Amino acid sequence: MKYLATNLFDKYGFTLMEVLVATAITSIAIGVIIAIFTQGHSQAFRGKQAKKAAAIAMRLIDTWRVNKSYPLEEEGDIDSEPGWKYEVSIKDIKTEIVLPSGESRLLEPDKAKEVILKIIPPDKRRSFVLTFWIPSKEVKDL
Repeated sequence: MKYLATNLFDKYGFTLMEVLVATAITSIAIGVIIAIFTQGHSQAFRGKQAKKAAAIAMRLIDTWRVNKSYPLEEEGDIDSEPGWKYEVSIKDIKTEIVLPSGESRLLEPDKAKEVILKIIPPDKRRSFVLTFWIPSKEVKDL
């Protein structure tokens, strides 16, 4: 006498549809996990670049501070870090103030200048920008 399967629990193995659904769910889960690790790796790399850019910026600023002379506009390579570049520009500070009466005034302090220092990494994807103020007397070529 032959054995007849009378309910679902008597079957052996999985159907093709069950295998395909399980494979799809597993693939999606693995894809999400890989994406998380990839994003974490790129953030760690960006953090290392930011740390190096900060060190480069501090060396440049310290050099200019010791010499008491900031360049009005300059760009160049970082000697100690191959592939890294910098750009610096100095601009007048302009601040708009709105008075309680609604009238606005533009203030241009003559004793300070705005320095914009841009550090460009070798991959040139995203640069790091630092902005700060210095006394006007420390800017050369004025």
